[in-house]
Order: sequence, then C-alpha cells, then structure tokens
Amino acid sequence: MSPASMRFSEERISQMRIMVADPFSQLRDLIRDILLRGIGVGDVIEARDGEEVLTTLRELPCDLVIADTAMDPMGALELTFRIRAGAEGVDPFTPVIVMSGHANLDEILKARDVGANEYLAKPLSAKILDLRLHAMVEKPRPFIRSDDFFGPDRRRHHKDHFRGQERRTQDAEKIG
Repeated sequence: MSPASMRFSEERISQMRIMVADPFSQLRDLIRDILLRGIGVGDVIEARDGEEVLTTLRELPCDLVIADTAMDPMGALELTFRIRAGAEGVDPFTPVIVMSGHANLDEILKARDVGANEYLAKPLSAKILDLRLHAMVEKPRPFIRSDDFFGPDRRRHHKDHFRGQERRTQDAEKIG
C-alpha cells in the first residue's frame, strides 16, 4: 500500500463514528478503548441491544455497527437483517460486523446470509479488529441485490473458471 493510501485510510478511520452493541458494558468499554485509543476512530457510541441500535441509528447515523449475537431481545443477526431491510429509516448500506463468543460455521453462514460485512469470533484481538476495519475502508465490497439477498457481495474471490451446477446464470445487480 502506498503512503498516500495509508494516509487516506487513517484519515477516513479517524473520522468514523462506530456503534458498538454488546449486552456487557465491560466488553463495550474494551472495544471502545481499542477503537478510540488503539485504532484512532473518531467517535464510538454504545448500545446494549439491537433495539437500542436501531433507535440510535434513526437519529444518528453511524459509519459502522459492531454487534454481538447474544444480545436480547434482538441479537446481531436479526439486527443485520433489519438494517438491510431499511428498518424504520435506517440506512440499509450501513456496514455491520457481527461478533460472537460462540462462533460456529452455522452462525457464520447465517451472518453472511443476512448481509453482515464481516464476522469476528470472541475473544476479540485488537489486531484482528484493526485489520478488518482497515480492509472495510480500503477495499469495500459492493452491495448486490438479487431475488433473495441484499448486502455486501459475498464473493471474496471471483473464479471465472467455475462451471458447476451452482454457477449463477446471471450476475446480481451491483449497487454502490
């Protein structure tokens, strides 16, 4: 990465407002400190559950939401689904990182399928959070809309040589 690209990335991150949603205040505090002091994010807002996230996003849009699956009454998976649906005036393009202390393949696939941009397993490391945030800023994935999905393009690698039965006959509509 060129020095100019790095400066752009750091400048963009320093201007970001990120919502951190977790039922445990200690974890919210830890993530807030990593984002503000370790990574250099401009502003961090906290929420205890998905309903609080949606209420806040209606009034104060954020550049990114980091949300835990274990929130009650609404966890990160339902929250992401509702954000992608444009719930009550929330920007459906808002990036979402889903995090979980019980990461398993089924949950990772569900997060992908509801439109999460990224998935992080707890315990979080500052380095992984920093890498994911930089990747989202430096190489944002376009959003796509198909009959049964709206969210960031789930394909990280384009494989033109794939010819199997599951091959799409038509590309989804790319948005943004």
